[in-house]
Amino acid sequence: MVKFKGCRWIKPVRAIALACFMAYLPSCSADRENYTVLVREGHYLYGVWNIHSEKAATKFIHQMTQAGVEENLQILPLPIETSLKSADLLPTNGAVSDWIRSREPSGYTAENLYHDTLGGQPELYRSYGVIRQAEVEFQTPLLGSYPLIRVEIFDMGTPESAFGIYSFNLYPEAESEWIGNRAVITGKFLRFWKGKYFVEIEGYEFATKVEEGMVKLAEVIANSIEDPPSKPHLLTLLPPNRIPHSVKFFRDDATLRKIYSFLPSDGLQLGANATGVSASYADTENSNEHWTETAVAFLIRYPNESAASDAYRSYGDYLEGYAASVSKLEHGGVVVQQPQKSNSSN
Repeated sequence: MVKFKGCRWIKPVRAIALACFMAYLPSCSADRENYTVLVREGHYLYGVWNIHSEKAATKFIHQMTQAGVEENLQILPLPIETSLKSADLLPTNGAVSDWIRSREPSGYTAENLYHDTLGGQPELYRSYGVIRQAEVEFQTPLLGSYPLIRVEIFDMGTPESAFGIYSFNLYPEAESEWIGNRAVITGKFLRFWKGKYFVEIEGYEFATKVEEGMVKLAEVIANSIEDPPSKPHLLTLLPPNRIPHSVKFFRDDATLRKIYSFLPSDGLQLGANATGVSASYADTENSNEHWTETAVAFLIRYPNESAASDAYRSYGDYLEGYAASVSKLEHGGVVVQQPQKSNSSN
């Protein structure tokens, strides 16, 4: 039984504001030196954004090198144990006490996802490889005879893609429950991933009874997915001690720019079969109090060395084009000092 400390939705506006603010973090410290580090190793491109000294930058790169980037050119995909259709995972009447379906389930394919819905972000889901979606609404006689909860289950094709769309919605102050591979609660949404499925549950009202229903419905779904807790193997190549809930998994430049708006539109040349991960790290002594002052480590795996080399050259040229200074790393790569007052979002 999950115990609650009151309703956590009393700060939905603050939660949304923080999530939006995350996209602008690497460009918000104009009064301090900022560095970008870029290294290529075989199929990989990796480095750090928004680091405040060359010494710290070198330390990050050393940690990533020690993680064995050059030795992990082949990273096996996560296994899939549950292959049910999304609709078959939707909770039925009676699965959660006092909650029943308000209507029959419906759904979309990747091609027509949210074609009749405003603000559904179908392109974002398609960028992560969505296969299909199923949804249904729930109501409880304890609170009336109208829908109060919507459950959506997305078959993302692979566990990595499910984690990717899940990570897009993460930010450091998100609250969590141990459901699936850990559910996060932000505003009126509860989201989690497990196996190849991403689950989003929306509460239509800010009420403790509604949140309790959401958590119980999420537990029913998670228990129906047999895949063990896991994370994409690519994450093991990032440095440890990252800020909780800051990890991102991405597959194309457009999605990456939605996460970090300061990046060029196609400088990293993410295309077919390229995948990347990133995470935020404290860059101040008072990291618990000032989590917004963060460095971001990133790592991208390309399908071959030629693609990685092209991306390195393209992004390197972009960085050096507006750099205050450029220095070379001893074993390859560059450290670029960004101008303290620059607009690098174009």
